[in-house]
Formats: sequence, C-alpha cells, structure tokens
Amino acid sequence: MAPIALSSSKEENRISLSEYVFRRIASLGVYSVFGVPGDFNLEFLDFIYNVPELKWYGTCNELNGAYAADGYSKRSGKLGVLVTTMGVGELSAMNGISGSYAEYVPILSIVGTTPTTAKMQGLPSHHLITQMNPLEKNDHYVYQKMAASISCNVTSIDDPFEAPDMIDNLIRDILKEKKPGYLYIPCNLASVPVSDLNLRTTSGKCFFEKELCCDQVMVQNLAAKILDLIYMSHKPFVLSDCLVDRLRISHEIQEFVDKAKLPNSCTQMGKSTLNEQSSYYIGDYSGDETSIKTMNYVSSCDLMIHMGNFDNETNSGHFSIHKEFDDKKSGKTLIILNHKYIKIGSELFYGYSILDVLPEMLRMLDTSKLPQVPAPCIQNIIPAHKSSTPISETDVLKGIQTLLKPNDTLIVDTGSILYGISDIRLPKGCKVLTQPFYLSIGMGLPCSFGASVANRELGNKGRIILVEGDGAAQMTIQEFSNFNREGLNPLILLLNNEGYTVERAIKGPTRGYNDIRPNWKWTQLFDTFGMKDYKCQRVDTPDELSKTLKEFGSDNSCSRMIEIGLAKLDVPWRINGMVSHKK
Repeated sequence: MAPIALSSSKEENRISLSEYVFRRIASLGVYSVFGVPGDFNLEFLDFIYNVPELKWYGTCNELNGAYAADGYSKRSGKLGVLVTTMGVGELSAMNGISGSYAEYVPILSIVGTTPTTAKMQGLPSHHLITQMNPLEKNDHYVYQKMAASISCNVTSIDDPFEAPDMIDNLIRDILKEKKPGYLYIPCNLASVPVSDLNLRTTSGKCFFEKELCCDQVMVQNLAAKILDLIYMSHKPFVLSDCLVDRLRISHEIQEFVDKAKLPNSCTQMGKSTLNEQSSYYIGDYSGDETSIKTMNYVSSCDLMIHMGNFDNETNSGHFSIHKEFDDKKSGKTLIILNHKYIKIGSELFYGYSILDVLPEMLRMLDTSKLPQVPAPCIQNIIPAHKSSTPISETDVLKGIQTLLKPNDTLIVDTGSILYGISDIRLPKGCKVLTQPFYLSIGMGLPCSFGASVANRELGNKGRIILVEGDGAAQMTIQEFSNFNREGLNPLILLLNNEGYTVERAIKGPTRGYNDIRPNWKWTQLFDTFGMKDYKCQRVDTPDELSKTLKEFGSDNSCSRMIEIGLAKLDVPWRINGMVSHKK
C-alpha cells in the first residue's frame, strides 16, 4: 500500500482527534494496529474504519498484543502500534512494552482513558485503583506515572487544540529514541474535532529525516581518525550489534565490510544484521561464550570496531566481549560506534552518532590503504551435546540449519535452545527475532504473529519459523488462533522437554517448581483453534525429525507444528558456561 496522499493546502480542515491519530500512523507506512477493545477505547477504535489503509488485529489479550506489536516492528523496521484500555488493559501489556523499551523497539502504545470530567473530579471510576484514604480524590493519572519509566515520552491529551502537535512530537521521540511511547486519550475527546493542517503540511517521510550533526567538521575528523586506525592495524574486525538492526543501517555496515574486505561478526542480539554466508564472516562473537575457532580468531586481531553496541550481560558473554581490547597493555584498540556516542580507545565523544560518522567513513574510505587481511573462511560447527533421549537439542539446531532458506524469518522464544542459535550460520537475507536481554518467556508465539503480519505487509514470501519450548507455549498458545483467523501459515517447532529446562540448568533440576502442566496433547491443539487445514506430527528420533522437517518445511500452504521429544536436562553447550557465571 502507498502512503496516504494529502493536500498541501494551508487551509485548515477539521477531523476527529482519533482519525488524526490513525491518519498519522498510516502516513508513516504503518498499516497494522494490534490490541484489545475496552470501554474507554471503543469510541477511538471506531475511527480506524475511516482510514481504509489500516487493518485492525485484535489479539487474545493485551500482553500478546504488545508482543505482536514488538514482532511487527522488529520484522518490518516500522513503528509498532498497540491499543488498550486504561488500567486492566494497559497494565496487562506493560510487560511486553517493558521488553520493547529494554531492547530498543519503537512502539506507540495508545490507551483510552476515563473522561476529562472524571479526571478533574477524581471520581472512583471502574478500572481505577482507589486511594488509601477513601475521602481523597482518586488519581486518574496513576497508570501514566507507571508508564513513565518504560517509555521515552508519555503524552496525555487534555486540550484538543494542542493535540496534533503533541501527537506528532510523541511519534518523533519514539522513532528517534527507538523506545516505546504512550498516548493517553480520554474517551470523551476521541471524536472532538482537531485541525488536520499537520497532516497536509508534514508528510510521514519527514518523521524519518535525520538532522545533520551541527559540527560536521568534527564528524569528518572522527571518521578520519577511525579510518586511520584501520589503515594502521594489521588485523581489524567489525562486530555488528543490536542497534544496527534498530537503526536500520545493516546495509551500510555490510557495504563497509564488503568494500574494505574486513573480517566481521555479529553479537547474539545483532544476529542476522550481516551476511553470514560471506567468506569474511567469522561466526557469532559473544566474548567467553563464543565457539573456539571464532574466539581464537578474535584474539588474533588488533582492532575491534564495535558498531551499534548494546552492552548487557547476556549479549556480551557476561561482559567479556571487550576484555582483550580494553586492556591498554595488550596493544589492541577498541572503537565503539553507538547512536549516542563514539569511543575511540580511551577517548569518548558524547553526542556524536554512528548515524553521522558511518556515512563519512564510507565516503572517505581509501581501499588502497587498507591492510590486506585474507578471508578467514571459518566454517561453523554445531558442537555435539549428549542427551538421554534419541533427539538432542544439537539435532534440533542442525535440523534448523538445514531447514532455513534465504528470506526466512526465524523467531526463537526464551528458553534453552536460544543459546544454541549463535552456532547456526544463516542463509543470506534470513532474519532472526529473539529477546535475549529482557527474556520474557512466552513472547515468541505472539511475536511471530506480529512478524507474520509484517511479512505479508512487506510482500515477503519467506517462511515464518517459530522455535519454542512447551513451557513458553503454555503461556501464550491462545494467540495461535489468530494465525487461523488471518490465514497465516507458520511452521512451529515445539520442544517438549516437560518443563523449564533453562531454569533446571540454573537450579533445581528435579524440583517441582520447574515442572509445567503435564500431558498437553500438542498435536490436537489445531482442532481446538478451529483449523481445518493443517499438519501436526510428534517426532522422537533423529530420522523422524529429519524427514518431518523436510516434508513440513517444503509446504507453506497451511500451518504446521512438529512436536519434538527432548530430555528434561538437554541444553546447548553454551548454557554450561553461562550458568557458571551465575554461581
């Protein structure tokens, strides 16, 4: 769909506040809205039908809606949009919004609230928590105060005259910071007329225009300084991280490493931001939690250029990712290009961004001065790990490696298998969606629904492949019914290891608190969700797994689930090292 065409006339027209919001969303190239109706947002939602470009995707609950908006944003690179009602709805969604905030995912969370009169009078309205003192007025802004800590901007509409500017400024902040923002709309203002002038004078494209750094001379000096260090190095390498994806600069990073012929790698959260089929790709790098060949190669380098870094415990091998390059005695240099700062060795340049410096590096690059580094040609190996059952998680990882094709989207829920995905070498154009930092169990299935919607919106013919454990699936399995309603056909690999295996690895391997509700008939769930055309199969041997993956993987005409029987304590090799850091 093309963005909405709007007249550039300066003459003011009036449309409802709600229609303004929906038309602004559509002007951004966003055509999907997720959420759950509630009495305080019904008047608002009615106006979505005035904007035919938009499609409403009601989810089974608000938490799943937040996960779906997250998956839509990650897969599409666009703004995710969620609509809930005050209190009972928005609070349910807050866990999902917190994950988006933690991992730099831009979400517009719209909440319908009590009317302005009830707010002013402090009435004890439903969906509201009341005061300790029953004689005090009730605070109708209490949930907005909660939201302030998990959003870049909380905007509450109290004056319709200012609403268009307030809405536009909120969206600018969300897109700039790559963090969620909240828009609170009182139900009595949903249909109030506002000016449409901003829609006709400020196109959606304007929200994505980057302001040039005011000190371009300094930007050029930083780019030159970084390039000089690369020219002087003997064996540099580039590490691509999470913010490369969020800032949508994967193409530019790839162009740089291809032109410079530099060895390159991705962190766990940066996975799929570079072409892993390149002979210069050395495998995923996560400090001490890296495969031996890749770790040894990084140790032999004298310069690390870490692009779009997101430094956190799980993404850095428990903060070991820079250890050799932070040591002044090692003679090695670390360069970090963040969206908020540039760091060259011990020098910190706050307020300068990779978005400023990288284009200058590409423009100024002199390939004749670069060190001639041979292509590493490091082949990936998925280390074997013993299991008490015929199928191990190693077999599953090898099966996924064989299954994946270019342009597929692989979603991996929080669980033990997540820590083996770094050992898979992705086909070109394959996209991985995970939540390795916030680690909210159960996000995978609704996230894959949002990603499926994005895939269809983008016209991407690649498959949606979801990998999740039985414990995660029990939390959000109801959202699978949305695939049925919307005609979307994922392939789900359901890992049945009878509980929370990643928790068993940490503590309590035989404790009852790590057990889940037993004896679910997973392959019969499709009937429960009203599906008529589907494929389901339980597999318990490597041969069965290989055969079923081949059969189900080649048929994208219906939804498919493969239930894979695994041992309770079977985990990828990397988890053992991670667990040792927790003790």
